[in-house]
Amino acid sequence: MAFPVTVLPELTTPVYSVVIDSGVLLKLTRHTSESFPATACGLILGLDANSVLQVAHAFPFPPSESSGASGSEDASAPRSKANVRYQADMIRLLKEVNIEANPVGYYISSYLGGFFNQALVDNLVSLQATNPNSIVLVHDVTRSSQSSVSLKAYRLSVQFLATNKASGGKFSSEAVVKNNLTYLDILEELPISIKNSHLGTALLHHLDSPTFTRKDDPTSFVSTSALAPNFDSLDLSIDPYLEKNVEFLLESVDDYYAEQGTFNYFQRQLAREQSKIQQWIQKTRSENALRERANLPTVSEEDWQKHFKLPTEPSRLDNLLISAQIDQYCKQIEEYSSVVSSKMFAIQNSLDN
Repeated sequence: MAFPVTVLPELTTPVYSVVIDSGVLLKLTRHTSESFPATACGLILGLDANSVLQVAHAFPFPPSESSGASGSEDASAPRSKANVRYQADMIRLLKEVNIEANPVGYYISSYLGGFFNQALVDNLVSLQATNPNSIVLVHDVTRSSQSSVSLKAYRLSVQFLATNKASGGKFSSEAVVKNNLTYLDILEELPISIKNSHLGTALLHHLDSPTFTRKDDPTSFVSTSALAPNFDSLDLSIDPYLEKNVEFLLESVDDYYAEQGTFNYFQRQLAREQSKIQQWIQKTRSENALRERANLPTVSEEDWQKHFKLPTEPSRLDNLLISAQIDQYCKQIEEYSSVVSSKMFAIQNSLDN
């Protein structure tokens, strides 16, 4: 899939971190959780100042009838015609009530970190062509249910955009090698911090305050706080999450080998065509020598282009995206396994006894 070639604007004040309002976070996670397992998508609004991208508002895109139950990145993309019209109407209404209406990217939901695809890259290429500081917020609904909120901010790296421009959006092998582009250079992650209002902070402190059945009696402490510690973090059920990660990892490896097979087939086809061209050139040289002796016009060796057509090289972007997805699954397995291993070691003595 070839992407539109865009002229990279000058990055006068690039952002290096993201600050999200807690109200936006709650709205975002609620939308993605309620839409699960379908893919949820929405627009984020804010402004960038002092190298910090401040996300102050967000609204979801309406679900597409053609996306189906499993969701579709293309159907819910911010660049689709229906969502572009919806976005324009919403921004106009927000401006009427004096709400920050400067688009700074969009958010999507993911399932077990499976968000490396062409739709994501295509959306960011389009957004960063207009605003270089545009980002995508990825909320992993499944991973959030296992621990704390899993929310990450990404943008396309300058190296990736330069390769996209140099290759005309086709990501040929020559352009990838020339720009030293690897699967680690596709997306650039930005640190995220959550900002609470003063009233929200006061509420959290109130919810976390201890309560006593008898006034000022420490021995009568009861855990009625909404934020009181619980034993959920000691859960040892590792099968559902880890098993699905391994399953998706194996599927990604199969996709990688299939993509590699496609490229190997292209190389074999190219080698055969180049061999035929060399044979034709050698034959033409021999015939031209006879023609010169007979004072006849010779045939140009460049005329091989009229008789042969080299196969088109497949885009190397698919290979890079699959490699990045494999790396993402491996990191999740490593991270989750390390947490589970520490729990297992903690209870090892109890199990032995």
